[in-house]
Amino acid sequence: MTTETQNVTAAGRDEAKRIRALVRENAAPEGFGSFELQFGEDWTGDPAVWVRFAIDPDYPTDKKSIEKLTRLELRVISALLRAQIDHYPYVRFQEKTR
Repeated sequence: MTTETQNVTAAGRDEAKRIRALVRENAAPEGFGSFELQFGEDWTGDPAVWVRFAIDPDYPTDKKSIEKLTRLELRVISALLRAQIDHYPYVRFQEKTR
């Protein structure tokens, strides 16, 4: 499931659709299909997109699992930067609420 929050129209629907597809494509190999996109401005005032992945509260915190999250973050950010989107990408992980 993917959702978009805040300022989708400011990001442009085509841009949001493109970002969503790129994130989905790059998150799938790491086993993550659920994410949210949030559009706005970062601390510098530049356009930004935050990709938020919800992590199960029981997700392991061992070295292998943390490396998997790091790979996911790097894959997504790299893909979005290569695509030259108009928004700087940030990736965040947050615990799912029970």
